[in-house]
Amino acid sequence: MAARMQGCKWVGGGGEGGSGRGGEHGLSVFWGKCQVGRFFLRRLRKHFKVRQLSARHRSVKSLSSRESKWHAMTPNLHLTKTPAKLSNRKAQVEAYISKQKKNEAIQSSIVGVVVIGLICAILALMNILSKEKVVDIVATYSAPNIEEQLPDRPKDLARSIKPKPTSSSSSMARVIAASTVSDVALPVPEISDPTAPFGIDDDFNAGFGKGDGDGDGGGGSSFFGTRRTGKHVCFIVDFSLSMESDVDSGGTRIDALKVELIKSIKALDSKMNFNVIFFSHNAWTIETPGPNYADKGWNGLNDTPFTNWHPADNQNKEKFSALIQSMKAQGNTGWYAPLKMAFNMIPSPDVVYLLSDGEARDSNVVLSDMKSINTTNVPIDTFAFELPGTPAYDLKEIAKMTAGNFVLYYQGKRYPGDSAKKFLSSSYD
Repeated sequence: MAARMQGCKWVGGGGEGGSGRGGEHGLSVFWGKCQVGRFFLRRLRKHFKVRQLSARHRSVKSLSSRESKWHAMTPNLHLTKTPAKLSNRKAQVEAYISKQKKNEAIQSSIVGVVVIGLICAILALMNILSKEKVVDIVATYSAPNIEEQLPDRPKDLARSIKPKPTSSSSSMARVIAASTVSDVALPVPEISDPTAPFGIDDDFNAGFGKGDGDGDGGGGSSFFGTRRTGKHVCFIVDFSLSMESDVDSGGTRIDALKVELIKSIKALDSKMNFNVIFFSHNAWTIETPGPNYADKGWNGLNDTPFTNWHPADNQNKEKFSALIQSMKAQGNTGWYAPLKMAFNMIPSPDVVYLLSDGEARDSNVVLSDMKSINTTNVPIDTFAFELPGTPAYDLKEIAKMTAGNFVLYYQGKRYPGDSAKKFLSSSYD
């Protein structure tokens, strides 16, 4: 029987085709031998693996034994040297931190000193600039403003006073009866003193009333024909140099103002309170020492000075009348300071009259800051005294913004409210 091994199979023959019982027996014997060989191979592999693990275990155990011996030989190595190094390192760190804190404290001190120095320098500079500004204003506006003076009015200005329907004057009756419009001036009314200044005669006063109050218990006042009700009355009047302008009928603008102002003060009820604020380039009151009142008045800078009320008794009326009569006009025109002083009074005024005959250098400031000046919304009655054009327009705007009355006196005529509109054009400047 021929046979040959291929892999783990037995290939052989017996009988025909190499097959038969002999072939099956040889295959079984070979397969059994293969199983035995595999068993011994597995046992051999396990034996070698166990030996390898034992050798590795012995190596690890040897290393552990050596490490234990080394630790036994040096038991105080970590306990003696390491804490000393750490304490030294800690001392160095604390010294460094202390040094940094000192440096930061020094730097903060230096920065604080520099900042304080800068603030002091800025405040000093502001103080110097403000002082220089005050000097500039005084120096700039102390001289008279020649351009502010207006031409004198024509002769016989009293003829232009509007007549009263109840007057017994025959000349006025003819005017009332007229039915046509004429450009010719009104006839001269009958007056007791034809040489008196503009508007200062018997008929003028009779037409405007006495100003003894309105009977409602609140008191009343009248100034150049404008009546108001209130117990605290403030007169703000222009005493600039242009008020010295002459009028052909005799006297000056300031003469007419003094007569009307004294008349209005004396007509106040004794239960009322009043004050007069005079102004040119500065503002002043009766408490301001003279004779150079304007130069010693308030120029509108820094804190607003406090102004007192005066009872309208006979003693104060005479005191004010004497001072008004003796006071001279000086300087030019500014409205901000007197208005600010008036509305700084306690209590606030119930009635405010503002009269001026010149163009104010600070009119734009007054118009833009009126709400902050007049915080109590008190009506301001304004009077443009022989002052057409832009200055009269500005005074009319002040009255309009505060619900007050406006009157223009021009060439001997009185133009209240909108009747003065034709004279407010800049062509009159």
